[in-house]
Amino acid sequence: MSESKLAPGEGERARALGVKADWKPHAAAPNTHQRVLELVRTYLKDKPGARLCDLPCGAGALSAQLAAGGLDVIAVDIAAVEPFKFERERRRLHDCNRGLPFADAELDAVVSVEGIEHLENPTGFLRECARVLRPGGLLFLTTPNVDSLRSRKYVIGRGYHRFFGPEGENARDAGHVHPIDMMFVRYAIKALGLTWVAAAVNRISGKTWYSELVRPLLQRKLPVWMRGEVPFYGDVLIYVLRRDV
Repeated sequence: MSESKLAPGEGERARALGVKADWKPHAAAPNTHQRVLELVRTYLKDKPGARLCDLPCGAGALSAQLAAGGLDVIAVDIAAVEPFKFERERRRLHDCNRGLPFADAELDAVVSVEGIEHLENPTGFLRECARVLRPGGLLFLTTPNVDSLRSRKYVIGRGYHRFFGPEGENARDAGHVHPIDMMFVRYAIKALGLTWVAAAVNRISGKTWYSELVRPLLQRKLPVWMRGEVPFYGDVLIYVLRRDV
């Protein structure tokens, strides 16, 4: 689908969701794009030219960097953000609440930075990602880290997770609908044909001597796989998930 031919009603939907045509080129939290690129290079190093979808692509900054690494990138978003930093002919406008615009097993990888928390049906989105991935294909998924100490303090002090404040309180909260925690991802993928490969954060932020002192106490009742620095620190959680072979 060309950038000028958004499906009927999707332009109105984009405006209703508060999508800005002049959204800044790098809307993700600091170091998120860099960490995602590192993970993509690590896990796709044996697949030069892999066919990959970047969604939501925003202004195309990450799409351009992925393509510069030799990947065959298709950029997808609900709105035609301008200025666009990637090849316009490789952008598709599509509302991902209505599924993904790809055939079954068409892609080697999906990169989704700060997208799943905006969607109406997070589980449905994960199911669609599994559908469009080839066996052994990878999903690189990021979302605000609601399991972090900082976010947990927000819940106690303000009644909501960090980056999920009331509408209009903070531009970075715009359109955030579902806080996605690690337990949800871990258990949702079991029925979707996806396997947990790794979890990381954009950076170890919020770490102090005091937080390290209380971390064992605050993590003592969590599953073993949640008792490390990840997800206790960091603004953004990054998941690497693989479609079962």
